[in-house]
Amino acid sequence: MTPRPPTHGADADPGADLLTPDVLEGLGSLELVARTIVRGFISGAHRSPFLGSGEDFSRHRAYQQGDDVRRLDWRLYARTDRLYVRLFEEASNLQAFLLLDTSASMGFVGDGAVSKLRYGQFVAAALAHVMLRSGDAVGLASAGAATGFHLPPRNRPGHLHDLLVGLERLRADGSGSSPNALDEVGSALRRRGRVVLISDGLSEDGSEPLLEAVGRLRARGDEVIVVRIATRIELGERGGAAARYFDPERPDDVIAAAPSSDPGFRQRVADYYETLRRGLEERGAEYVPLTTDQPLTSALAGWLTARVRGERAPS
Repeated sequence: MTPRPPTHGADADPGADLLTPDVLEGLGSLELVARTIVRGFISGAHRSPFLGSGEDFSRHRAYQQGDDVRRLDWRLYARTDRLYVRLFEEASNLQAFLLLDTSASMGFVGDGAVSKLRYGQFVAAALAHVMLRSGDAVGLASAGAATGFHLPPRNRPGHLHDLLVGLERLRADGSGSSPNALDEVGSALRRRGRVVLISDGLSEDGSEPLLEAVGRLRARGDEVIVVRIATRIELGERGGAAARYFDPERPDDVIAAAPSSDPGFRQRVADYYETLRRGLEERGAEYVPLTTDQPLTSALAGWLTARVRGERAPS
């Protein structure tokens, strides 16, 4: 059973539920979509949900004329009656990849206003905005007929625009392999980083190959987040009349089925995703289930607010 949409975080825009996927689609550019979504839940936050670059405290040194007074340690002054400045070492940017599943199955619209791919583009656009604000160097890759590397991880003026242009160009096509793409993205990271896979998580081989690929990333120290995108029809929660169905990635495989009248259909799908969720969490990865009818701000706010509060810290 799919969890209910997360509730608003403390800083969420109370009008967030009005930002339904069809409204966002009407905004036009992904740049405007990203800024609209993010403004709904992050503008008032005191800390970012993603910890990227920054400075690590190194040591104290006696104050010298010309030092930045903002570096003075007033607590130490209160104890010693002497002025000391705090010295820091700059931490390098965390490298991150947004990996969007662009296989043919992601083109399914179902009962929502937009396809799974389009919804995934909205999610990726919002996360790119947030991670770049956090100091991450963010790259873009896709898992379609082959793994596509569209932009290397960077954080510089204009990079968000480049990422969003790259996202807009993605199309659903072919029979992609998320496990292979995860391995290739992991190899492209020069050091430990963060990989966000946005996918429906469906595979004729089951969830095990995906879990094994996630395990390899976690073994080398990467943070892994899997954002699962599904429609209510696929989950057996809506529609699914008797018809002949085919896999868009294998159009010759046609079967007659009636999901709406099959009492076991919904449970089988729920069991599949429950196995995926449990396997990801056992490997120290995060699992974020979303459906294409959820307003984006409220869909992401609960998860990201929990990260800010440290309720689900990365392993």
